[in-house]
Amino acid sequence: MKKSLSMKEIAELAGVSVATISRVMNQNGGYSTETEEKVRSAIKKYNYVPNSAAKSLRTNRAPIVGIIVPDILNEYYSRLVFELQMAFFEEGYLTMICNTNESSTLEEKTVQALIAQSVSGLILISGVNYQKRSLATGIPTAYIDRRPQDDERGIVYVESDNVQGGYMATKELIECGCTRIAFITDMLGESSKIGRFKGYCNALNEADIPIDPSLTMRVQNVAIDDAFQVVSEALEKGITFDGIMCTTDMLAIGATMASEAAGYKVPEEMKITGFDDVSATTLFRPSITTVHQNTDAMTKLVAELLIDLIDGKKLKEQDYTIPVTLMKRASTRGE
Repeated sequence: MKKSLSMKEIAELAGVSVATISRVMNQNGGYSTETEEKVRSAIKKYNYVPNSAAKSLRTNRAPIVGIIVPDILNEYYSRLVFELQMAFFEEGYLTMICNTNESSTLEEKTVQALIAQSVSGLILISGVNYQKRSLATGIPTAYIDRRPQDDERGIVYVESDNVQGGYMATKELIECGCTRIAFITDMLGESSKIGRFKGYCNALNEADIPIDPSLTMRVQNVAIDDAFQVVSEALEKGITFDGIMCTTDMLAIGATMASEAAGYKVPEEMKITGFDDVSATTLFRPSITTVHQNTDAMTKLVAELLIDLIDGKKLKEQDYTIPVTLMKRASTRGE
């Protein structure tokens, strides 16, 4: 088997120093455009691959990023994790994916285990704040989708524009003629759901529609059955509404099924919106109007930010918000 070239050999072939090779690969600056092109040409020509093991020995950190996800079976989180895995792989990092099943106890143990494995960085989809612990151990940490409840300065956080998403989903219902709009969520204490509820309230206030507390419904789990039950019970109690804004697509599907089971035609008599734009929204009938989150942009950005932190770079900003898009479908507009 042909032996891989070392960084020193690549430097000799490119006619530059080893330090220059390192600066170009880490994008640290201090070199001309001509030098960068020369180095990258040599790297490509000789298929140079950095020695991760050697880097691990120097930094005392494995070239691995730990990703903590609350529910790997949830399609939205699965998509986030997959795209994160690909983004880090392209940068030479493997990922260690850990599912916590929304358990704070399991999550804490998982974080401790990842720290013990000397991972290079952590990505947390979590409402729990481990920033102090990660900083104390020197492990760069970034949050995505959920802001820690114990918010503090210095946290790197990437999220979708949940407030705008909640506003657009509710405004769609209003534009389609709804005047009493229910709001269904699983965890109102979670930052993303707080943002969506704020957007819901903003849209109602803008349209001079009173915010009725009886129309805010909570479920234990993000599940079709839970949404079906809470909507069915509300209708049985005589609570009236002609639109439902749901904080996830699974809740929207359950709400649609419950409405139709109670004799309401969707969207003629009941209009419904979801959030996330999972694949089921186009397969279900009627198809669900929903808010699309740009997971590709979110994951690429958070990967870039974490790698910058791993490389010791100072970030210009700590909080980043990614725009969302409303996907109008049959649950509000008809076939």
